Amino acid sequence: MPEQIALVFGDQKIEYGRLLEAVKRLAAGLHSLGVAPGDRVAIMLPNLPHFPISYYATLYLGAVAVPLNIMSHEKSLAYYLKQSGAKAILSWTGFLPHILEAVKESPGCGQVVVLGDKMPASCVPLTRLIAQSPPMAEPCAVAEQDPAVICYTMGSAEEELGAELSHAALESNATTCCEMFHLTAEDNVAAVMPLFHPLGQTLAMNAVFISAATLVLAPKFVASAVIEMIVANRVTFLPAAPGMFRALTDCAQGAAETPSLKLCLSYGGYLAAEVLQAFESKFNTLILESYGLTEAGPLVSAHRLNLDRKIGSVGLPLIGVDIQIRDEQGALLRPNQIGEIWINSPSNMTGYYGYPERTAERLKNGWLFSGDMGYLDEDHYLFIQERKDDIIIKGGFHIYSFEVEAILKQHYEVAEVAVVATPDSVQGSEVKAYVVRKPGGTCGSEELIDFCRNNLPFYKSPRYIEFCDQLPKSPTGRVLKYQLRKRAANGHRGPKGSK
Repeated sequence: MPEQIALVFGDQKIEYGRLLEAVKRLAAGLHSLGVAPGDRVAIMLPNLPHFPISYYATLYLGAVAVPLNIMSHEKSLAYYLKQSGAKAILSWTGFLPHILEAVKESPGCGQVVVLGDKMPASCVPLTRLIAQSPPMAEPCAVAEQDPAVICYTMGSAEEELGAELSHAALESNATTCCEMFHLTAEDNVAAVMPLFHPLGQTLAMNAVFISAATLVLAPKFVASAVIEMIVANRVTFLPAAPGMFRALTDCAQGAAETPSLKLCLSYGGYLAAEVLQAFESKFNTLILESYGLTEAGPLVSAHRLNLDRKIGSVGLPLIGVDIQIRDEQGALLRPNQIGEIWINSPSNMTGYYGYPERTAERLKNGWLFSGDMGYLDEDHYLFIQERKDDIIIKGGFHIYSFEVEAILKQHYEVAEVAVVATPDSVQGSEVKAYVVRKPGGTCGSEELIDFCRNNLPFYKSPRYIEFCDQLPKSPTGRVLKYQLRKRAANGHRGPKGSK
């Protein structure tokens, strides 16, 4: 096992023995800087070998890892560092301008450890800390339910909350993934999802290293480069977001020569059937659709290799996970009835760090209230409909934004669309669509509103249309509707149709 390749980054290959040695040395180095078991350590690094080294060194020391979105700016960083009580942050020189400003607002974060060459004298060079520290002999003892990771996510009240996951939760989700997707030491898994993302940690790191497989790192997602990486490294398994599969499909000219690629997993949003079919045809592989959320560790359901797939479904609950669909009063619903998805999983978070009142709103008697709407069919396959926050309540009527989006996407000049509620003094809320036209598209708001009225009930059709160059998205390509709701609430309504 020590000679087995753990990480591939470009031409660099790191064996498990060298990875463990670096982890032990960095754990000792962090300890020498005053980091103790139970302390929080922020990690803001791209998909580089130093991310898993930093992550596992933190856990080896018995501290709590706090992975941060690498696109965060000063205000968000200051909040993360202060709210988590981070004692140190490990990062890259390219992020230093933001980090140094954030640290000024977070006096408890006394150590800034940096990967790179140019940095202020107050910073600690990461590579030197690893090289000069003797390896820590044994990992610090922790209990299964001790916190291991704090992952920040957008809460139901559109505030960023840190979901605290225990060591037991991480192990449960990772080992289940190993079993479900049949990962072995023969597999090469592509890390195209950001490693700060919960799925990047669970499936791209934890499950890979538990199974002694090889992790192939992509520092950033560029479709053509990822295809080359798959070919060069004989990648067998590709977990990715729906937008990534679309980009890879569009990039591949004809059939892709990727014979090693046996299986893919789609996570983090709706994967259009035409994209799934086109990708599978071009790459001669299989995509399993899945569902999860940060608070659940994150994977909750997925299709199985040995069972039928249902297109549009996100599969069956993971082994050991129970899913129920309940109405607003908490009553259990029958198959095919839409309600909120409740999750009972050994991977559920223990709570939102520092926010007991928000924890009480989402966790009760072991059940996590997901905030997502969906239904289970007669065979217990899960179908996702909508975020609870995305439902538009207009004059007492419930409107699912995905229904309106599906119609607008049928217009030949619409490339992307997101539908949200905008305040209305009469109806309570009105329907607003943010639209990205296809290149050369000239359609106007009245044309699109009429198009919807010809295909939807009048009350579901958008009253407002706003055209934009792009939609705000997360690093995995998920549309950030909360930003659009804020924009709409601030009075940016766009042209409206006649009543």
